[in-house]
Amino acid sequence: MSCGAKLWAGVAMLWILWTPTTAEANDDYAVLHEVIRHFQVAFVDRPNLSALLLGGLNGIKQVAPKFNIEVVGAPNVFRVGKGNGAFVVGSQAIRDFVLLEKTLVQAARLARKQSRIKNQQKIEHAMIRGLVNACGDPWSLFLNADLYERLLDDGSGKNGSVGLLLEHHQGGLRVLDVTPSSPAEKAGILAGEEVNTIAGRAAKNLNELEGLALLRGKMGQQVKVVIAGKTQTLAFAPDPKRNLSVDKPQDGIARVHLANFRPGTGKRLASVMRKLQSMGLRALILDLRGNPGGLVTEATEVVQMFINPGKVVSVISKQHALTEVEQSRIAGAYRELPMVLLVDHRSASVSEIVALALRDYGRARLVGSKTLGKGTVQVVMELIDGSALKLSTGRYYSPLGTPLFEGIEPDVEVEWDGKGKDLPLQRAKKMLSS
Repeated sequence: MSCGAKLWAGVAMLWILWTPTTAEANDDYAVLHEVIRHFQVAFVDRPNLSALLLGGLNGIKQVAPKFNIEVVGAPNVFRVGKGNGAFVVGSQAIRDFVLLEKTLVQAARLARKQSRIKNQQKIEHAMIRGLVNACGDPWSLFLNADLYERLLDDGSGKNGSVGLLLEHHQGGLRVLDVTPSSPAEKAGILAGEEVNTIAGRAAKNLNELEGLALLRGKMGQQVKVVIAGKTQTLAFAPDPKRNLSVDKPQDGIARVHLANFRPGTGKRLASVMRKLQSMGLRALILDLRGNPGGLVTEATEVVQMFINPGKVVSVISKQHALTEVEQSRIAGAYRELPMVLLVDHRSASVSEIVALALRDYGRARLVGSKTLGKGTVQVVMELIDGSALKLSTGRYYSPLGTPLFEGIEPDVEVEWDGKGKDLPLQRAKKMLSS
C-alpha cells in the first residue's frame, strides 16, 4: 500500500473509531452549529469550506497556542493534536458542512483536553471568530455577548458614545470618522489615526464592531483609549440629536450635509428643502462625506425627491437571486434642480446607494474621492448564548446594475485631508456656478 493510501486509510479508521465520551456529548458546541448553519443558508457568497476549516483551526490555536496543527504532505492535509489523540484532517472534512462541523468540534474537544482549557465557551468563541474572519467577507463579524449588549439600544436614553467610527486597517483599527462636537473631537482625535488600544484591549485583536461597542456605555462613565500613541480618557456623551446640517444659500447655492440615514431623515430633508426653496435655492450640494449609511427606506425617500419614478436599488442574495427592489413611486419635487454630490472614503453602504442612484439617473455628478465600497446587506443574528453574528446576506446594485461593493469612483476627483480650505466643496460650488 502506498504512503498516501495508508494515510487515507488511517483517516477513515479515525473517523470510524472516534466517538465522544459522555462529557464530550454534553459539550455540544451549539453556537458553532448555529454559525455554520447561517453560513450554509444565508451567506451571500458560496462559502469556501477549506478556508472556514483552516480559520476555525487557527482560532483554536489562538487560545491553545501549544495545540499542534501541522501540514502533513499534500496541501490542506493537517495533523491536529499530538500523541494518541492526534488525528489527520483532509479533504473529507470539507466535503460538506456536516463534516466541517464534526471536524472542528473534534479538534476543539481535543484542544480542550490536551491544553487543559476548562472554559468551553472560550475555545468555541475563538474557533468561531477564526472561522468568520476567514470567510472572505470583511463585513461579516462575530461579537461576544457582553459587547453585543453594549450595542443594543434599550430605549432608556442613558447610553452614549465618544463619537468615533472605526475601520479595519492593516490588521488593526483606525479612526474612520469623528462626530462633530463629540468628546473625541474635543480631545483632538482625527480621522485616519491608528487605534492602539481601547479599554485596555489591543486593537489588533478587535474588529470594528467590537471597537465600537467598547466606545459606547452609560453616560457619565469613561473609557481609556490609546490613539496615535496618545493616551486619552473619554466620557460617554449623548449621541447627536440632529443628523442634518445646512449652509444657507449663497448666490442660490446651498449645501446640505447628511451625517447618516437614521429614521426620519427623508422627512427632515424634505422640510429643509422647502425652507431653502423659499430662500431662493437654485442649486444644491448634497454632502455625503463621512456618512456610514443607515436605513435603505430613508435612502429611497431622499433619492425620490430628485428623480422621476423608477428603481433606486436592487438586492441580489444567495445564488444570484433577486430578492428586493426599492422603487421611487412619485415624481420628485426637485427633479430639475441642479445638484452635485460630495463623497469620500468614509461614504459607505446606504450613502453609496444614494450617490450611485442619482448618478445613474443623470441627476448629479460626484465630487471628492472613492467611496468605501460597503455595498452589502447585513443581518445581525443573535445566537443561542447571547453572542451575535453579523453576516452579509446580499449585495446592493444600482438602477443600471452597477455593484456597490467595489466602491464608487467620483466624476471629479478632489482629495482633501480635512484641513484648511474645503477643496471638494469649492469645486462643487464652481461647477454649479458655471
